[in-house]
Amino acid sequence: MSIPEPVIISALGGLSVQLLYVIDGLNAPKDRRPDFQALSYYIGILGNIVLSIILGYVYFDEQQKLNRIVYFHIGLSAPLILRTLATTIPEVVRAAEKKDE
Repeated sequence: MSIPEPVIISALGGLSVQLLYVIDGLNAPKDRRPDFQALSYYIGILGNIVLSIILGYVYFDEQQKLNRIVYFHIGLSAPLILRTLATTIPEVVRAAEKKDE
């Protein structure tokens, strides 16, 4: 089974934004730097890259032919998209429950 190109490019988008966060952390003042020795820091990075891969897989398939920048952008914004979906869906469900009461 081969990995579809959109998923790979989404992963690259997710990796790119995480690299930017690492570079920003390296350039931050010492009192504001992340703890680069903490395993949790790297687990967060890997988690966000995995979210980019998952969202790229869910959004795109081999039949869709879009511009590569779209795939890359989905990878960049995957954590934000999923966080927004996670907070929006419960509000919609709660609103529907209030109407039923």
